[in-house]
Amino acid sequence: MAAGRRADLGPARRDAPRYALALRGAAQAHEHLRVGDAGRRTRHDAAGSGRVTGAPEAQAQDAPRWPGIAAALHAAPPRQLRNLRIPAAVTDLALPAAGDGLRAAEIEIVQGRLFVRPPGTLPEAAALDLGRRIVWPAPVDCHTHLDKGQVWPRTPNPDGSFEGALATAPTDLRFASDADLRRRAEFMLRCAEAHGTRAIRSHVDAGPDGRVPRLPVLEELAQDWRGRLDVQLCPFAGLDGGADALGVLATTARRTGTLSLFLQRRSGLDTLLDTIFALAERYGLALDFHADETLDPASHCLRAVARAALRARFEGPVLVGHCCALSVQPETEVQETLDLVARAGLGIVALPLCNAYLQDRAPGRSPRQRGVAPVKEIAARGIPVALASDNVRDAFYAYGDLDVPGLFRDALRMMQLDHPVGDWPAAVTRTAADLIGRPDLGRLRDGNPADLILFNARNWSEFAARPQSDRVVLRRGAARDTTPPEFPDLDDLKGMTA
Repeated sequence: MAAGRRADLGPARRDAPRYALALRGAAQAHEHLRVGDAGRRTRHDAAGSGRVTGAPEAQAQDAPRWPGIAAALHAAPPRQLRNLRIPAAVTDLALPAAGDGLRAAEIEIVQGRLFVRPPGTLPEAAALDLGRRIVWPAPVDCHTHLDKGQVWPRTPNPDGSFEGALATAPTDLRFASDADLRRRAEFMLRCAEAHGTRAIRSHVDAGPDGRVPRLPVLEELAQDWRGRLDVQLCPFAGLDGGADALGVLATTARRTGTLSLFLQRRSGLDTLLDTIFALAERYGLALDFHADETLDPASHCLRAVARAALRARFEGPVLVGHCCALSVQPETEVQETLDLVARAGLGIVALPLCNAYLQDRAPGRSPRQRGVAPVKEIAARGIPVALASDNVRDAFYAYGDLDVPGLFRDALRMMQLDHPVGDWPAAVTRTAADLIGRPDLGRLRDGNPADLILFNARNWSEFAARPQSDRVVLRRGAARDTTPPEFPDLDDLKGMTA
C-alpha cells in the first residue's frame, strides 16, 4: 500500500500503539543483557552500574521482562536477538532442543534479513536478551473469504447453523458495491497485518454463470498490498451451473492461478470432477476444494477428489478444506480415504473455529461433536495439513479477526494438539505456505526477510494461557504498530449497525 494510506488509521491510533510502550522509555531496553557462565545475571541500573545477584529469588526478579524487551524492539530495529526459542518445524538447522518442539537459538538481523545462529554465537553485551521467549516466522492464512467478511451487523445468521449461513449469506448482496467490498476487505487485511500474518489465500464467490464480479476490486486491493501482505485470490463456485459455468470459472481463474470449488454429495459428482481436473490441466491451474463440510457420514467428497486426481494423473497442487465428515466416519473408511489422499498427493486444511461454530448445532441443544477434521490421523499418514481462519464476522462465523496465532492457540486447546505440541506450529507457517505455493514463507531460513512475531511466552503452556495480544511484529526487522482497526470504522457502510 502507498505510504500515504497510513493516514487512514487516524491520529488517535497512530499515536497509541497496542502496547503503549513508548511511555516506558528506551532506557529500559537493555536492562537485562548479560548472563554469567554460572547463571548469575548482571543488572544495569539507570546510572549504568551493575550488581550481580546469585540467589534464585533475585535471579527470578532479574529475568528479562516483556515491557522492557518490547520497548527496546520498538525503540530501534534490533540487530541481534539472543536467548530465544523457535519452533523446530520452521527451521532446517540442527539446534539444541528446548522442550516440546522448540529449539534454542539466536537471530542476527542484517539489512532487514534474518540469520539464525546457535546459542552462544552472538556477544551477550550487544544482543537483546529475550528471556527464552518464542519467536515465529510470520504466519500464512491459507483459507479465508475476504469478499464475505465483516457483515455480521447487517446480515447475521439467525440460528448459527450451516443451513442458516447458506440461506443468509447471499442476502448481503443487496448492499453490494465496489466501495463497500474494498472497505471491508481492506479492514480485514489491516487486521491480519496487525496480528502478524504475511500472506493470505481468499476464495471469491462467483455467480451461477461462473462469472466473478467481485474479483477486479480484490485484484486491485491485492496489488496495492503486494509486498506488505500478499493476497492470493481463487474464483470460487459450486457445481450447480454445470460444465458451462465451470468453463467460465476456469477461464477467470487463469488470472489468479487457482480454481476453487464447493463440493457436496450429488449425482454426477465424478463426471464434474473429471471436467474440473481437465480444465485445471488445460490452463495450468492449482485446485482448492471445499469438501465434506457436514457431519453426514455418507459424504465422501474428499475421497472423490482423490480418485479424480488419480484418474487424471494430475500433478498440480490440490488443497482440500473442511473434511468434517471424516470425524464421524468409521475408522476403516477414514483410513481408506486417507490412503487415496496420500497416493494422490493432496493437502488438507482444517478450519477449526468456523466448523466448530457451525457443525452439530441445533436450537436448545448442546453440541456433541466438535465438527473438525481428524488432523492427527491425517498428519500421521504423511499428508500435509494446515489450519486456517475461514470466515470472519459473517453468516458462516460470527467471530474471528484473521488472527493466526490466536487461531493456533484455540486449536491447541480445542483439537488437543498438545502433549506434545511437536510440529503443529508448521500448520500455520511452513506447511500453510507450501500448500499455497509459497515455500519462501513460513520458515526461518538464512537470508529471508526478518518478518517475525515475538511472543511473551516461553513455552506452549504460557502461549496458550494468554491471548498474546502484547506480541511484537517485525517486518524486515522493524517493529510495526500492531493496533487493529476499530469496528466503528465500518459503521458508515450501508446497512451496518453497532
